[in-house]
Amino acid sequence: MKLGTLVSKTPLHLGAHWWMLAVTALLFVLVAVFVDLKPVVEESFFFSTRDPGFGQSKKIEKRFPSQPQLILAVSSRDISSPRYLDRIRRLTQQVQAIDAVSTVKSLTAGPKSFQDALASPFWNRLLIAKDRKSTNVIVFPESGDPEKLILRLERIVHELDERDFQIHIAGTPYVVEMLRRSLAHDFRYFSLTALILFGLTMAAMFRSGRVFLGMLATCTSAVLLTLLVQQMFGKRIGVLTVNLGTIVFIVALSHLVYMTFNWQTLADRTHRLGKESPDLAADARRMTFPPSFWSMVCASLGFGSLLIVQAKPLRELGFGGVLGTVVAFLCAYAMYPSFLRWAVPRRSKIVEAEPSHAFWARRFPLLSLVVILASAGLGFGLTRVNTDPSLLDYFKPHQELRDGLEYVDHNGGCNPLNLVVSAADGSKLNTDAAYQKMWTLHGALENYKDVGTVISLPTLLAEGDRTPFSFFISYEKMMEIMAQPKYARVSKSFVTEDRSQAMFLLRMVEERRDKYRVNVVDHLRVIARKHGFKPELVGGIYYLQGRLAQLVASSLVTGLFWLNLLFIIIAWIVARSFRGAVAMIVSLTLVPLCMLGGIGWLRVPMDVISAPATNVCIGIAIDSMIHLVFGVRRAQRDGKSGWPAWIAGREEQWRGIVYSDVIFAAGFAIFVLSNFPPTQRFGLVVLAGCIIDILANLFVLPLLGGAQWKKK
Repeated sequence: MKLGTLVSKTPLHLGAHWWMLAVTALLFVLVAVFVDLKPVVEESFFFSTRDPGFGQSKKIEKRFPSQPQLILAVSSRDISSPRYLDRIRRLTQQVQAIDAVSTVKSLTAGPKSFQDALASPFWNRLLIAKDRKSTNVIVFPESGDPEKLILRLERIVHELDERDFQIHIAGTPYVVEMLRRSLAHDFRYFSLTALILFGLTMAAMFRSGRVFLGMLATCTSAVLLTLLVQQMFGKRIGVLTVNLGTIVFIVALSHLVYMTFNWQTLADRTHRLGKESPDLAADARRMTFPPSFWSMVCASLGFGSLLIVQAKPLRELGFGGVLGTVVAFLCAYAMYPSFLRWAVPRRSKIVEAEPSHAFWARRFPLLSLVVILASAGLGFGLTRVNTDPSLLDYFKPHQELRDGLEYVDHNGGCNPLNLVVSAADGSKLNTDAAYQKMWTLHGALENYKDVGTVISLPTLLAEGDRTPFSFFISYEKMMEIMAQPKYARVSKSFVTEDRSQAMFLLRMVEERRDKYRVNVVDHLRVIARKHGFKPELVGGIYYLQGRLAQLVASSLVTGLFWLNLLFIIIAWIVARSFRGAVAMIVSLTLVPLCMLGGIGWLRVPMDVISAPATNVCIGIAIDSMIHLVFGVRRAQRDGKSGWPAWIAGREEQWRGIVYSDVIFAAGFAIFVLSNFPPTQRFGLVVLAGCIIDILANLFVLPLLGGAQWKKK
């Protein structure tokens, strides 16, 4: 049914929407030509070069030159059989033939024989699992992009893998490449599918091809322009910004949903009064602009709070979020009104089935009380939020990658940690006494429950002790010999040239860890001190992940604190009353309490990729609150006061609040189908947040902000 007829359209207005579509098409071309849409995931993607934890890892790499390792754990019923050893030889030769591989160590490339490997303190730990059911092929890749290397390696594994010769891949380069593939897959397929779901939901709600086309063009332009400007600033798509396109689409869509419903509301009013507006689109833009502006400010502050944290992915999301929020606002008000002038307001069947005035006049005290009490109860789960999930939680169970990591983790650990120590008394580490003390420390580290395999200087020297006439050679001379090119300079990877520091290479076990990684590292430092050594440096992916977990937790706390502090000021400006501001603050607090508390109680891993979902939902909640309060203020200007003003504001704005959340939920629902658990968790958290947003904004906020506590 037509709600109004637009008149007095100028020729410019009549053709403006075609210019906007041309702008969208131009942006498509520019992004296709100039923007690299391939997600970048590197071993150092967690941190910037200024981070202290990353700095320690770099110091270790400089003092103890070594390469990241790939581990091929090959299981069999009999790892000593000639057939098994022959296939290990074939596997070793084929892997060594890959251009990107510098060295390979295995039972057939290192020890003299299988029995020699068993007897060797060094080769036994490096190559043979404790249960004697598998051996390792250690691959040392050259520096560079691991993508091609992993592809070649996977082809070799596929050719040689069989029932009694099962090959499991692990190692930092492999994990990094799998993360990149998962993110790239979700970026290409799930983001596109989410946009399609957004579009179908919009089309069903507004029953207007012109409105649908305008929303799609405006939101798409916001995404494309954000990507283009990011590229101009030298920012590439990373671990978190891979979802930035969807977030920007949502931010832009929020402005459009409220503008469209205000457009329909204004058309309905003019139709009932028998009047015609010369430009409904301009009226709707003016009506929506003030709350949209403050929503943009709040969203920018929310993303801006991530710029002060050390975690590189969170800072990248902060920059992209602030940029995208501003771009989305500009696109919404520069492009979309021309499509509203082109379209005709219509009622959809959904809108025609809307609740009556009597429904919105109710206070819903019982429902609001349940929401508040449930939020308070869930809030106790905040202390149980796991911001330091296992490496295994990044990958889906019962799939080849996860199975391989679990197998390697069970047989010696899958996550590397480097511990650099020096003698507590400052003595050199090339003496017999130092050798014995390092062996004692080695044993203590190996017996710690979160540690799998340990490779260190004493295991290397113990291998040297097995050579004939080794008793004539001092440990200092042995280290010098092992530093020669013919021995791959292996001693340089474990001891400094001045013999003052030694490195212990630990493979940490993820499956049975029940403490935060940083606490595990602190315990290892205590063990080192207890055995007469001073822990100098700690590095490796295990430690960096622990540091990242700390930063994610602190960003959740500090980010939410500063956002709420700034929101208090904005709530006072928007509400213009003490009670209204307090009601907005309390209602907003329910969102993180429910979301983070629920995550804690359900023990859902809060990794760095899924953590920003909280910011997204808080942004949606703030947006809805501001639009509702501006609706109340308009009712007050029309002569209403107290509860009747809140009734009018809620009746005017409920469509934008409910339907925008429905559209967001529909788009994010597709992420649940991802094969990448962090993306699944991101989608699920947003889905839950949309439900909380509706309850907090439509029922709790009006009750706290305008209901009369006593009947007159």
